[in-house]
Amino acid sequence: MKVHLLATPKPIFQSYIPTLNGIRAIAIIMVVMSHLRLSEDGFYYRIFSGDLGVNIFFVLSGFLITTLCLKEKIATGDLSLKKFYMRRILRILPLAYFFLIVVILLNFIFNLQIPAFQFLGAAFFILNLSYFRSHDLKPAIGHFWSLATEEQFYLILPPLLKISLKWFCIAILFIVFLLPILCLLQEQFSQINKGVLYAFTHILIKFQGIAVGCLFSITIFRYNNIIDITRTFKLVFNCLAIILIFALQFNFFYSINAVFVNLSVSILIAYIIVSNIMPAKDFIFLSLNNKVVSYVGILSYSIYIWQQLFTMHQPWEHSFSLGGSKLINVIVLAIVAYCSYNFLELKFLLLKKKYYTTQTNVK
Repeated sequence: MKVHLLATPKPIFQSYIPTLNGIRAIAIIMVVMSHLRLSEDGFYYRIFSGDLGVNIFFVLSGFLITTLCLKEKIATGDLSLKKFYMRRILRILPLAYFFLIVVILLNFIFNLQIPAFQFLGAAFFILNLSYFRSHDLKPAIGHFWSLATEEQFYLILPPLLKISLKWFCIAILFIVFLLPILCLLQEQFSQINKGVLYAFTHILIKFQGIAVGCLFSITIFRYNNIIDITRTFKLVFNCLAIILIFALQFNFFYSINAVFVNLSVSILIAYIIVSNIMPAKDFIFLSLNNKVVSYVGILSYSIYIWQQLFTMHQPWEHSFSLGGSKLINVIVLAIVAYCSYNFLELKFLLLKKKYYTTQTNVK
């Protein structure tokens, strides 16, 4: 199996792709609305699906980070793992650890009863392991499972990309296409539905959305004209993709196994991302690039980190007369996220820029 890359496609050679922030905005709105629980109706949770929002983040992350790594590999002939991991550290750790410090203080003030081992699981990005999820994972830090999934993926795959693009592609194809089949077999045959193999595959399957994003990135580097192809009847196919995503969310295809539903949704999300990289005048592109929507996307990591305190079981809910007000909590969340981004996150994002070898999508 030989994998040859062409030059960096022109649409992603630009230093900043604003559409990606619009995609982030949609993802974070879904997560926040899901966690606010404004309705107990099943329809509400399928429209505002937290799982779908996180999956959008996963696909987008895989696409963007693989794109940046491949751009560096083409431009320099190599991938600097030192610079890669410094970028990840500066992007994720400062805000994540600051949040954990705040939650530790709240744990004492409001007696949240979060055990020390869960804080350790969050701090070491292993909160997605079944051990933690089977021990009454507390909502305040429960969302760190998704950060753990991303960091574990990027701990393994970039070194593989540095060593061999071929083996990186094989690993991605295994996660995307073969692993779901293995998971399905394990569900069908009880004798293999247990033990180390079961635990291993059901950790790896969480990487599926990220891997789909990686696969689409590799594809547009291998076939530079793929972005132009996705622009053919773009609006029609984007609308069909959105309809299919929600059809899958509403279980219209009830006979399809959940693992393959997730795979199908991830592929549709990746298609929407790739098809909206190039500027256009259609409703979807213009909506994703709206200034307000874009700014929500810029704040999305800060919002994601803090939202758990303001949407699910607020620690102060019974301590103040309006402590449980969803409107007040959302307003405070917006203020906290804005301050968090501008006074903490942004400072480290600016430091992060010096660890890029090629042009970046940092803003």
